[in-house]
Amino acid sequence: MNKCAHTVPITAIIENKGKFLFIKRSRYEKNMAGKWVFPGGKIEKGEDAIQALYRELHEETGLLFSDELAFLSSYCFLRKEDLSSSVGLVFLVRSLNREIKTDKSIEDYRWISPEEITSFVFSYDEITDFEIQNDVTIPGMEVHVRNAIIVMKKKAFLNKNLFSVTEYQNKGCSMSKEYLLALIHSDNVDEYMTNNLFPKQ
Repeated sequence: MNKCAHTVPITAIIENKGKFLFIKRSRYEKNMAGKWVFPGGKIEKGEDAIQALYRELHEETGLLFSDELAFLSSYCFLRKEDLSSSVGLVFLVRSLNREIKTDKSIEDYRWISPEEITSFVFSYDEITDFEIQNDVTIPGMEVHVRNAIIVMKKKAFLNKNLFSVTEYQNKGCSMSKEYLLALIHSDNVDEYMTNNLFPKQ
């Protein structure tokens, strides 16, 4: 048992036309088997949180996404199997479609209205009867929904290209004094929030 082990899970609240994607984890999964949660996964070696977020979403859902991204919250817990610690990050993203291509980790999915989250049973306990206990989630899912509503109402999205410093490093980009001064004095910040975010020197 390695009590010093540490993982960083990432979770996505995926919004499309006012509804959020809720997935039911397979009953054969090690963690949260049979429970309804928001999609996500773990950051792998060599990735940052943003790279992991979109990799996991592509693998789990096959959805197409806009460049809109917002950070919602963080959380921590100890994993039962080895007492390793996890610190999770939760993001709000927007999908361009609803056609899901689920992988084997997902048993079912729904696009739910925000208020529908309250109709689920909130429990940390393991499911003992998957046929009867079929609308179970974990405490905290409703907080993610609350935060997502606030971000949407405040229009607090930013462009995802702002957040991955790893992408900046991997592409060999750099910034000049002139670049930063131009940004400071620009009335059009959007021009600094594209896929060509940083100039190569």
